[in-house]
Amino acid sequence: MPKVSLVKCQDYDQNRLYSALKQSIDLIGGIEKFVKPGDKVLIKPNLLRPAEPVEVATTHPEFVRAVIRLVKEKTNQIFVGDSPGGLVKAEVVYDKCGITQIAREENINLVKFDRITKIDGIPFAQIIKEVDLCISLPKFKTHNLTIITSAVKNVFGFIPGLYKVQCHKDAPNHRFFSELLVKIYSIAKPQLNIIDAIDTMDGDGPSGGTRYHLGIIGASEDAVAADAVFSKIVGIKPDAIMTTKQAHQLGLGQADLDKIEVVGEDINRLSVHNFKLPKIAWLFRMPNVVARFLLKFIPLIMGIDRYKCNQCLVCKQICPEQAIKKVNDNLKIDFQRCILCFCCGEVCPQNAIYIRFLKRRIRR
Repeated sequence: MPKVSLVKCQDYDQNRLYSALKQSIDLIGGIEKFVKPGDKVLIKPNLLRPAEPVEVATTHPEFVRAVIRLVKEKTNQIFVGDSPGGLVKAEVVYDKCGITQIAREENINLVKFDRITKIDGIPFAQIIKEVDLCISLPKFKTHNLTIITSAVKNVFGFIPGLYKVQCHKDAPNHRFFSELLVKIYSIAKPQLNIIDAIDTMDGDGPSGGTRYHLGIIGASEDAVAADAVFSKIVGIKPDAIMTTKQAHQLGLGQADLDKIEVVGEDINRLSVHNFKLPKIAWLFRMPNVVARFLLKFIPLIMGIDRYKCNQCLVCKQICPEQAIKKVNDNLKIDFQRCILCFCCGEVCPQNAIYIRFLKRRIRR
C-alpha cells in the first residue's frame, strides 16, 4: 500500500516548517530512503507566474528552503527550477516568487528549463535526464481546467515555456488535457512529492482564487495517492479529478482510499467542508459529449476586468487560439475562437481575467 503522510503546520516559520517537513518525510521512510550521498537532486516547485508568496499562487519560498535544508543532509548537488507559463523569463519569476533569494542564501543552483529533450514526441526539460531524482513541491489549489492542481499536475512544469501553449491547443478540453498530463506524468514521475498545503487557494484557481488556510504538509512517493488523499480532505471524491482517475486506471498510482495508508494525522479530522471549487467544476464532472452539448447553450466565457487590466499583453501572447485582440485601446476576447483553456487567466499578473456568464446564448 502506498503511504501518504499528513502533518499539521500552521505557518511558514523556518523552524516550525522544517520540523513538520522532516516529520512528514520520516513517516514515509526518511530522506535517506530517497536521497543518497552525492546524488544530483532537482527540486521542482510550482512557479506558475511572477507572484508574491502572499498571493498563494506558487510554492512558498520558505517551503522550498526547508526541503533544500533537508536534502543537504545527504548531498550538496541540488538544483531548483521550474518552467512558468507564458513568455515571462524564468529569472523574473524566480525573483518575484522569492526563490532567487533562497537559492543565494542556501548556495544552491537555480536552473532554467531552456534545454530540450524529446521523449515520446513530447519536449521535456533536459535536466530531468541529468539528475538522479526529482522532488516535486506542488502548491495545492484549485484549477479551472482540472478542478484541483497538486502532485500529478505539477509535472506540467517539466514542459518548457511556450510548448505548454501547444499542449493546450492540442488538448482543447479538460479530458484531453488530463490525458496529456497523465502521459507526461508516466514519463517523468518524481521520486518524491511534498505538498505545500499550508496556505492554499480555493475558488477560481490556479491564480485568481482566494487564500484558504489548510495548515497541512503532505508527502508521498505516489503522486496519485497524494492527490486522492487531498481531494478527500477538501470534500472531493478522488475519481472526480480526471488526472487522478486516469492515472489510477493506467496503473500509475493508487486512487482507492481503502488501499492507501495515511500516516500521521487522521484524515477525517483534517477534512473541511467549506472549500470552494471553481465555478465551472460541475461541468467537468459530466461526460465530455454532455459538456460539449451544454456549452452550446450555457453563455460561459472569459471576461476581462478593464479596471485591473494594464494591457501587458501576456494573455494575448499565450493564447493558443489567438482569441485575444487589442481593439480601440482595449483587450477583447473572441468568443468564437476561445476554447476555455484558461491559459490567459493563469498567467495574468493583475488577476484581471475571470470566468463569467452572459445573459444570452453565444454561438460556438
